Amino acid sequence: MMVKLMFIAAALFVLGGCVSNQAVQTVQPGDFDKSCKALQYELTQMGAKFDEVKDDSGFTGKNVGLALVFWPGVIVNEVRSNKNQDSVSDRVNHLSNLYQQKCMKDDGDDS
Repeated sequence: MMVKLMFIAAALFVLGGCVSNQAVQTVQPGDFDKSCKALQYELTQMGAKFDEVKDDSGFTGKNVGLALVFWPGVIVNEVRSNKNQDSVSDRVNHLSNLYQQKCMKDDGDDS
């Protein structure tokens, strides 16, 4: 019974320590209808999101804990973290292109 309980606790620890899927869809509905201010706001939000997902990569407490208990979990965490970073970066590029096309042409008009 004690071994079973320890196995369950270890499994919960490993699963709880994994990086969550924070991937962002590159093109979202309504992107092309956003105003310049809305695009600026979302770019700011994506910058903060990128910093957040970047913090899940590298030498983190999650990875150290996983290395002690389940070393392949470190690889899974790094792969997931890289996918999250790539998706946020792609979204930022998409929004930046939209902003340049829409707001730089109009000299900053809020159209």
